[in-house]
Amino acid sequence: MSRTQDGSELLTGPGAGGLLRSAVGNSGGVLHSWQLDHVDHRPGRSTKALYRTMVSWPELDGPQAPAREELFGASAYIGEREKHLYVAEQTLVMTDGDINVRVWRYPHDPWLPMLPLVCYPDIVGRTLHDLGVAIGPDPSAPIAIDVVSYRPGRRAVLRASQGESAVYLKVMQPHRSEEIVDRHHRLLAAGVPVPAVIAHHNGLVVLEELPGRPLARAVIDEGVDSCRAEDLVALLDRLPASMYPLPMRPPWTDSVEFYAGIVSSSVPSLGPRLDALVRAIRDGLAALEQRMDMRPHDVVHGDFYEAQVFVEHGRVVGLLDIDTVGPGRRADDLACLLAHLSVLADYGNAGRIDRAMQERVETAIATWSAPFRERVDPTELALRSAGVVLSLATGPHRQQEAAWEAATEAIVRVAESWVDEARAAESRRLTIARSAPPPASAPGPSAVPPAPGPTGGHGTSSEPTGTRPAPSSPPTGARPATTSGSAGPRPDPSQGPHTAPLPPSAPPRAASRPPQAAAGPPSTAGRAPGVQPRDDGDDSPTQERRIGSILPR
Repeated sequence: MSRTQDGSELLTGPGAGGLLRSAVGNSGGVLHSWQLDHVDHRPGRSTKALYRTMVSWPELDGPQAPAREELFGASAYIGEREKHLYVAEQTLVMTDGDINVRVWRYPHDPWLPMLPLVCYPDIVGRTLHDLGVAIGPDPSAPIAIDVVSYRPGRRAVLRASQGESAVYLKVMQPHRSEEIVDRHHRLLAAGVPVPAVIAHHNGLVVLEELPGRPLARAVIDEGVDSCRAEDLVALLDRLPASMYPLPMRPPWTDSVEFYAGIVSSSVPSLGPRLDALVRAIRDGLAALEQRMDMRPHDVVHGDFYEAQVFVEHGRVVGLLDIDTVGPGRRADDLACLLAHLSVLADYGNAGRIDRAMQERVETAIATWSAPFRERVDPTELALRSAGVVLSLATGPHRQQEAAWEAATEAIVRVAESWVDEARAAESRRLTIARSAPPPASAPGPSAVPPAPGPTGGHGTSSEPTGTRPAPSSPPTGARPATTSGSAGPRPDPSQGPHTAPLPPSAPPRAASRPPQAAAGPPSTAGRAPGVQPRDDGDDSPTQERRIGSILPR
């Protein structure tokens, strides 16, 4: 068995064929072909992979039966015991003493015990009946199962339908489901249009289908007419302040080294450019901390992009995937949306969407960016967008897209354009600051009016969230913030405007050393005391590709 630090070479290279052949043979089958379909790679820690295979089962189907398509999952881990392993009976474990590999046949994912009970059309009906769930008016009608997404060991989303009626089945590790259900209930009570929970059990959450259609589809078809930027901001502002004390998911920019490490491990030639990107984002955020409060002031969605928002007749009518709601900065949510849209638009150059669709997406980005820049600091918005785009650069390899190396380079190019936008925004700010008349005297602390607490349930502020003073009193349950997370002293207003723009673009280094994944935990700069980071063991971005409905046999 090939030895690598985290099993990535083993699970993505030719050696994976031997593992799959052993697993299939151990179950009485014959492996005819295999193809890597999806990779979750955490450098230096672990790797999970999904494979599409063609397998025949002579003992079940007869020696002349044709091969059929099957999904197999595999997980490679080093040393320490796997966490949250629930059902391991139908898995095969192989080891060489250093790397342990676990292989399973979909849907028998050892981390998702309810997945086999909702994947089979003849079983899902009984599962839903036992939970008291009826999909359509005729319970005897056949149930169709559509697999929306599946990430091995993480989660799966399926759509179960009877005629025109449907529910969504969200399968996750059981220790997480109670928290997710509670979040849905609290957000619904606050008037946020999230799906209602119909039932839940042991890591399975059954959700109502939202009205309308995803903004991801609407923006391609209608562009800016799909909804207003102000409505997107208003949707986020409806997140209740009572959720501020929840654990905080660190922003994507906290992990830029980590994502750069993943990208450079798959495309080493991008190492110098990734080095420059990470430096520009880090230095730019450090400069921002010198002139404004960067602590979490708002309640945020945490993964706000076009697939999570539902629209109808130009109005926002729904919000999905609220697992990461908690304290943060509004700039992170708005940047997440802009970043995803910019990646979608640039993919148009590679034929993923046609030119007319690309232009509609580009117009939406330009139109929606203006109100977003009025709400949050423009430099921060661009830097955060660059960080999210960098996280999305892991997607082409992880999802094994065609020509994934070229697609990865295209996404890195989008991230670089956001850094350029950050430099331009900072230059505009400095120009305005220099042309403004100097203040008569530096205001003392008492001249700064108190600001409201974190946004959510208390209306909106006309000021960018990045320029507001710290909340005078956080919501009930949250400890007051201090300035201990600041990167340095605030400049003295009497000395003129702060003049520390982002550093100029640095040429690629002569050496092609790829940036390494962050060795320690994400930075805690700017995090309010009492706000705990979320550690759900999932460092990969959640932009998931729809997979075909492969019905398990």
